[in-house]
Amino acid sequence: MRFRKQDVKKRIETIGSEEMRQKNRFFMFLVVLAVALFVTAVFSGIFLAVGSFAEIIRNTPPMENIADVQPSKNKSIIYAADGSIMQELVESGSNRISVNYEDFPHDLIDAVITIEDSRFFEHEGVDVKGIIRAIGVALTSGNLSEGASTITQQLIKNNFFDGGFEKNYGDRLERKFQEQYLALQLEKQLDKKTILQYYLNTINFGNNCLGAEVAARRYFNKHVSELDLAECTVLVATTSSPSRYDPIKHPDNNQRRRQIILNYMANNGCISEAERDVASSTDVYKRVQAVAANYTGVQTFSYFTDVVFEDVLSALEKELGYSESEAYNLLYSGGLRIYTTMEPEFQKIVDQEVNNMNNYLITENGVTRTAMSYSLSYVLGIRDEGGHEFYYNETNVRNYFLDVVGRSDFDLIFDTEEALQEAATEFRDYILDATNGKIITENVVSTLEPQTSVVLMDQSSGKVLAISGGRGDKSKIGSLTLNRATQSTRQPGSTFKIVSTYAPALDIKGATLGSTYYDSELLIDGKPLHDWWGGVYVGYANIRQAIMTSSNIIAVKALEDTVSENLALEYVKSFGITTLVPETDKSPVMTLGGLKYGCTNLEMTAAYATIANNGVYKEPIFWTKVTDSEGKTVLYNEQATETVLKQNTAKLLTSAMKSTIEPEFMVFPREKVTSTNTYCRIPGIALAAKSGTTNDANDLWLIGYSPLYTMGVWCGFDETRVIGSGANYHRVIWSRIMEAIHKGMESEAAEFDMSGLVKAKICSKSGLLAKEDVCDACGDENCHIYEEYFTPNTVPTEYCNRHVVCHVCSSSGLLAGEFCPEKKVEDRIYFTVDDEDQDEILTDDSPFTIPEDLIGTTCDVHTTDRIYDDDEEETREHRDEPLSESH
Repeated sequence: MRFRKQDVKKRIETIGSEEMRQKNRFFMFLVVLAVALFVTAVFSGIFLAVGSFAEIIRNTPPMENIADVQPSKNKSIIYAADGSIMQELVESGSNRISVNYEDFPHDLIDAVITIEDSRFFEHEGVDVKGIIRAIGVALTSGNLSEGASTITQQLIKNNFFDGGFEKNYGDRLERKFQEQYLALQLEKQLDKKTILQYYLNTINFGNNCLGAEVAARRYFNKHVSELDLAECTVLVATTSSPSRYDPIKHPDNNQRRRQIILNYMANNGCISEAERDVASSTDVYKRVQAVAANYTGVQTFSYFTDVVFEDVLSALEKELGYSESEAYNLLYSGGLRIYTTMEPEFQKIVDQEVNNMNNYLITENGVTRTAMSYSLSYVLGIRDEGGHEFYYNETNVRNYFLDVVGRSDFDLIFDTEEALQEAATEFRDYILDATNGKIITENVVSTLEPQTSVVLMDQSSGKVLAISGGRGDKSKIGSLTLNRATQSTRQPGSTFKIVSTYAPALDIKGATLGSTYYDSELLIDGKPLHDWWGGVYVGYANIRQAIMTSSNIIAVKALEDTVSENLALEYVKSFGITTLVPETDKSPVMTLGGLKYGCTNLEMTAAYATIANNGVYKEPIFWTKVTDSEGKTVLYNEQATETVLKQNTAKLLTSAMKSTIEPEFMVFPREKVTSTNTYCRIPGIALAAKSGTTNDANDLWLIGYSPLYTMGVWCGFDETRVIGSGANYHRVIWSRIMEAIHKGMESEAAEFDMSGLVKAKICSKSGLLAKEDVCDACGDENCHIYEEYFTPNTVPTEYCNRHVVCHVCSSSGLLAGEFCPEKKVEDRIYFTVDDEDQDEILTDDSPFTIPEDLIGTTCDVHTTDRIYDDDEEETREHRDEPLSESH
């Protein structure tokens, strides 16, 4: 921009004017006022902060002696529902072995300081630079998780504050200030080596290893003083998240963090780059796996304790904000009291029946035998002549027998433990010959097969009363191992029909237990679907009959014609099933339990407990509350609750499933098909249940309930394998447990409550009101007249429209005309099939339909109103009644 001389002069005059001077004075006043207010605010904030900090310090509990920060052994206790002790976490001395500072390798100390508190030997308990860095990260990234706690502070937090129990950010911030204040005090009393000693004897290294000495023994079968650099960094890599960086279960995760630690150590001059590279290239996890294969823990959790432990651990992290490491410390040394729902007497019954060999009988070709075999788990470690280590597992064993020996049927399942051991020995000898090596470690584990899981619940409260995650001696299997009741997803088979199809059909789609569907040929992806009794089709059958006989065709037709796949998915989710994949599971075979992943026993049992609880879902729980050592509640187990079904819908389903155990009639006598679970009947106890068997009998299910308890039983091989058509042990185990737990409770469990429902006598072939002497007189054995339950607004008002009475002249064999004598007219009852169900496939209803050569005919013998000779009476001129009647 260009300025002329007169413009500049004018500008100078304006600046010097009185008006401009007043504006400038006012502007300066505003500036001075703003500065004054800012300074006042700053000093006020400082005074407020100082006052608040002083108050926090005054409230800091006194650290009276050094013992306050030494590692403690306050065991936590898990209680059963009756108040008895289920488990102690952990018994004295089993989780921590304290050692002196001199016992810790320099590499372990350097690794811990490098990753946890790099200025440990420089600060006096509080790392100011670390705090400034953490604040900077929070302000620039919004990440509040950047830690600034020193090793001294962590020691105080774990051993003095017991990890804390703060439920909100303000309380945690107050405790953080108190930690810093006490850290400054503590470092005036203890030297750095003693603080490190206490710290390394305190922290959690995963797998119940509190302290470095126990961790060294658990992972490497060594004293901590014997660990090399690679092994030290494996231990230190676990400390930030013992589960995520577990070197046994997640060696890849541990390796990635271990490499970070090694890089830091090299950069800080703790080790040379050459030492780092050697440690990085050492396959230290082979050593870990070899030791783990032969490890026997000092205590073994029951399957119930497994679930409680993991649930409470998760709750401590999610609800109280602990890290996983802190939560472990609390569980094993925080003096917690955990109150569970387990009923010891019921658990004892479940364990006995699951492991009772007499319950596992199978009949094939008329021969009954005990169903007992063994699956192989295997670890073999070999060191060859060159000092190289090689490790093998059961997959290598299977490949050897498939590829080298040529046994195409080999599947790691053996009839005897001797045969299993022989196979392992043969493989071991083959490897020794091939490598000319020596055995470092060998571990042969046999698992009893087929396996079983059981979940027993109180449906009214959602409390799990007993559980079994598998057959076999749990003490030999170990803690926190595979729990088939809560972790294994299996195809649910026909048990899924109830929750996916019949529940929504009855609940909101207007169906009744009398609603009928035509059982005839049905193609799924071009292939015919059959029922378990073979390729015979029974014609019309209703929902009660379909549940009683576990009909596949009726279930699929009910899903497709009445419910819809989308609605089925909605109901399944509301029942608490979380494992479905809509993209693949939304299909016609969903109702048959044909799912991508399947379901867990726990979720399926909870779904049936919802029906038993009059349609109200209660999330299954294993514990109710957790208190500290002084009895203060720190965790309360809040249950999810949802009304899934109308109360009357649940009662209808109960009635139908009761008929699978106590049938009112033989459903399809022509095919000798009856209810599926009559074996499970217990005199004096009302029971309702549904069984399920997947293709080739890979999975066997029975889920059901009494008025008091709900139980699910699953049986099968861990690796999918055909059980056999003669297996019945899921029913045997279910009925024996149910009978045992109901002893003394017969009066409370004698009847289901059916109040609110009404009864009507119907025809099973139409679902409508039955016509006596018609619906039961057509000669079809599969047709029944019986009393069915209905909700008040769904009771049928019309009579059966499928049984037809036809008047036939015996002289002509045609429909009687108006001139046929009374003595020559016969009433014949036939059956009709709806137009949409007509096809060329014969069903059990086909022989009873109206003959085609009769339809539309009229007697051609009696054609006039004359009087016929012999014994024929004179006909009426006109017949009053119609030629046929529909009822």
